Amino acid sequence: MKRKIKNYLNSIEKSQYTNLDRLFELYLSGEIKKALSKYSGVSIHPIVNKSNRTIQLEYNYNNIYCTVEFFEDKYSVTVYYAGVSIEDLDKLSIDYDYQDNFNLEELINEIDEIIINHPQLKDTTLILKKKKIYSLIASISLWLPITMFGGISLYSIITDSVVQLNYLWGIFLIVIPIIIWFIFDVKSNRIK
Repeated sequence: MKRKIKNYLNSIEKSQYTNLDRLFELYLSGEIKKALSKYSGVSIHPIVNKSNRTIQLEYNYNNIYCTVEFFEDKYSVTVYYAGVSIEDLDKLSIDYDYQDNFNLEELINEIDEIIINHPQLKDTTLILKKKKIYSLIASISLWLPITMFGGISLYSIITDSVVQLNYLWGIFLIVIPIIIWFIFDVKSNRIK
């Protein structure tokens, strides 16, 4: 796609660039990605073909998502929270005309104000941290018995001796880790 954009930009004079063309130039230089670096879930979708030229930015901050779609003569901004219905999502999209002194960084700062003051904004960092901890506990509970069985097997191979384990070891090395894994895996998957 970058090659198509370069070819398109090379086919027109720099003095004839539209606002969308300048955005393509910022995309090629990596400035758009840099401007959105403080957000998560950043994705940039440029389209350049004979009939259509657009660039779409998608990013989120905690549970607030933003989609900005740039066209030749206007741009559309949609700021919404996670879980919004499709009917409400259509109502949240607002079209704007380019100003004479259009600046992408100023637009991102304006959208940033909307996101920070959004009534549905929630701090999801604690939730994500909790989810990671639960996933880590679930993983450790599975890998610990595998490591112990591997160590016992290696010991038996090296020393040519037989290691006999009773049913309590089976409970300790198999049943309890599976129960712990199941509990924490379910907890991790339930966190939204």
